[in-house]
Amino acid sequence: MDYKTYLKTEIQRLLFIETGRDITLNIKGNPVLKKGEYPVFPDSIIGLAVKEEDGIPVNSIVDAMIHLIACDPSFKYNDDYKGFLKTIPGIESFIIMNIERDKKEKTKRAVIYATTLTALNPNREYRMNRIYLLMELYEKTGLKCVEDEILKSLRDLAEDYPSYGTPNYYLGQYYLEKDMDSAKLYLRKALNDPITYNEASKLLERIKRTEEYDSAVELVKSGRGMEALKILIPYIEDNPQGLDAIYYAAVAYRQIGNYEKALLYLNELLQYGERPEVYSEIGINLAALGDFSQAIEHFRRALKITPDDSGIICNIAVCHLNLGEIEEAKRAFSLATRINPKDEIAKEWLEKLKEV
Repeated sequence: MDYKTYLKTEIQRLLFIETGRDITLNIKGNPVLKKGEYPVFPDSIIGLAVKEEDGIPVNSIVDAMIHLIACDPSFKYNDDYKGFLKTIPGIESFIIMNIERDKKEKTKRAVIYATTLTALNPNREYRMNRIYLLMELYEKTGLKCVEDEILKSLRDLAEDYPSYGTPNYYLGQYYLEKDMDSAKLYLRKALNDPITYNEASKLLERIKRTEEYDSAVELVKSGRGMEALKILIPYIEDNPQGLDAIYYAAVAYRQIGNYEKALLYLNELLQYGERPEVYSEIGINLAALGDFSQAIEHFRRALKITPDDSGIICNIAVCHLNLGEIEEAKRAFSLATRINPKDEIAKEWLEKLKEV
């Protein structure tokens, strides 16, 4: 369902009444309801005979016009209806009052009123307030069509008011987890508005740290631990709950031979739950320190979580070799090849151990 269809469900019950002459309404400003067809909701005309001025359900006509303008923008009489609404003194205040009344319990109705308000007066504040209401509606409904309308409205507003930071900020925020380049583009535009400068700066700094973190992970994966730590340590100081960052820092410390520091980081991670890669990394560090028995114990803990990891089994086998436990090593290497026939390391070791 698209957004237009979603809105049109609100006007399916509309009826039209026809006035045979121009009627001057007995309300403030004495606006004239010209001869023509006007929408009403059926509940408002039950029992009414629309013959005299006093019988015209003015409030219902105004309400129906507001709904029709918002829910069917291409309706043939909308320009006439907008022209009539503009002749009513205080119409904007009336619409805003209805928005405030309905925004919590009847958010869709509030959006409809806000949409017509922007049709009558498309200033940027009214348009942004409508978007805020759409955001509330999306939180309540989760409808994709509402999300699409929010994005379209934000883009249109940002295009019409290039120096207006608020729509650019929200667009940047939206794209943070979806398209980093788009996020940066919109947030840089938001820097031009003093109102959004500080928050946009914070998000851009967050993006910078994330990009630096990603580069640090690549450095670790390529074995350049010292370079990675220059990025990871400040990142962890700013994000002490960044468990993945702590893990990669531990790997980086192991790469530069600081096994004790690596183990400090890894043992800290165990406070947050069991992770096979953490147990395995502890095993590697313990083996590097010569504590092969404890290394085997931690490799086995990792293996309980990921029993088909031939790499962990090979590490166990190597530890048995270092302990002089040749038969245990052979069994472990054999198991690794059964699990992963393409494990060249295990096959190579089995060949070496045939005559031992």
